[in-house]
Amino acid sequence: MSGTQVTNGKAFEYALATAYSTYLQEQGVYLDLVKDDAYKNAKKFYKSIAFVERKRFDYCAALTIDSIIKLEPGLRYVGDANQKLRIYISSDDAGEKGDVRDVVFERKKPHWEIGFSAKNNNDAVKHSRLSSILDFGKSWFDVPCSQSYWKDIKPIFDYVQKQKDNGRTWDELGDDKQESVYMPLLSAFRKELLRIDKNNSEIPQKLIKYLIGQYAFYKIIKDDSNNVVVVKAFNINGELNKQYGGIKTKFKTPKINLPTRTPSEL
Repeated sequence: MSGTQVTNGKAFEYALATAYSTYLQEQGVYLDLVKDDAYKNAKKFYKSIAFVERKRFDYCAALTIDSIIKLEPGLRYVGDANQKLRIYISSDDAGEKGDVRDVVFERKKPHWEIGFSAKNNNDAVKHSRLSSILDFGKSWFDVPCSQSYWKDIKPIFDYVQKQKDNGRTWDELGDDKQESVYMPLLSAFRKELLRIDKNNSEIPQKLIKYLIGQYAFYKIIKDDSNNVVVVKAFNINGELNKQYGGIKTKFKTPKINLPTRTPSEL
């Protein structure tokens, strides 16, 4: 991810957290905006961009409030000193543990939480990688890859390293990338994924949760090219739109039905 993408992404996280904190406090909601290292880091990036751009982030964040408030009674519940709404920005290592939420809202008594995945001019899911040392089976499913997989991919990465040692750039490989890297690597990946699925249950569900996260969340996309802000609900396990404190949601979002078919059936 480029420096500009990181800066804008963190700035949007800060804008969302502060916009909701300000609005909800004005509505009388008891809350704490956690000002830890993750918050301070996001604030630093927010302050580093031009004033006009900061105001655009603030405006886009504010545009989402009316819709989200109607969807989530847990935000509207006023509470008291013992039932505060806690708002915090997630640390960078949260995503590595299957949590794609950047801004989290939670209550302790009774427990309730939702989160936002903040996207600045992109709508991508997790950017996964394959490498000569990454055990995708262990990382994605807690099932280590087989020795057969490591044997299959070794010649591929040996080829890549040899080209690098010879001073060739990735672009200079041209069409060789297709036949010598992409196709055999994807073939080895598919073979291993089918093996893992055959010997372990719930792999399709685990794969989807790896890609989109373990927790229910709203993806908020600031799309400058179309001059819109898009809100998408990922209602995993039916955790969104829950009644809270006697307040009911004004709208419902559909629950995501995780797949049950194995990759071999697709």
